[in-house]
Amino acid sequence: MRAGLVALFLLVLAGIGHTADVRLVDTVIAEIGARSVMLSDVALARALGVLGLEPSAGPITEADLANYLDAQLAVHEATQLAIEVPAADVDRAWSRAGGASLETRLSAVGIDPAWARQLLEADLRVERFVDLRFRSFAFVTDFEVDEALGLGPHDEATRAQTRDRLRAEMIDRALTAWKEDARQRIPIRPVPRVTGPWPAPFTLGLPPA
Repeated sequence: MRAGLVALFLLVLAGIGHTADVRLVDTVIAEIGARSVMLSDVALARALGVLGLEPSAGPITEADLANYLDAQLAVHEATQLAIEVPAADVDRAWSRAGGASLETRLSAVGIDPAWARQLLEADLRVERFVDLRFRSFAFVTDFEVDEALGLGPHDEATRAQTRDRLRAEMIDRALTAWKEDARQRIPIRPVPRVTGPWPAPFTLGLPPA
């Protein structure tokens, strides 16, 4: 459970000693809406490679936090829209993430596997939200492909690659615009005087970055 994880972090901190820049290993680093975001939330999402984060054992950066908060905006919107994730999809995501092996690594650092499953489910909910809200409405016309390629003959493989690139760019622009709007509607507040990078409280066996 999270309470046990925080207790473990504090024990680790107690063994570090006092330095000029001692930071709590687990602490509130931001607030989104009415919910506090803990360093351990971002650390676990990054260790799992979900919610916009890539796995790493290096320090958690401000960019990691920003990506996590953007993903949480999508989680909030998906919840408002009642976008559900079938349990079977969560089970498959859990298996892909390591299943029993992952559970062993989580237990080794005092993390409740249920917490990790919740983050995997949230990640799937974000993907379904993006699919329904943006990918389903991204259409590229033949004229747009012709315009992007310019004059001259182009084979079907080149046209298909260009169409895919234009569609990806269209989705990215729409998602970026949505994030900017969502940030205005849902308050995001960094914690004053708490800035990164933050030492990663756990790595789940990842090599150093």
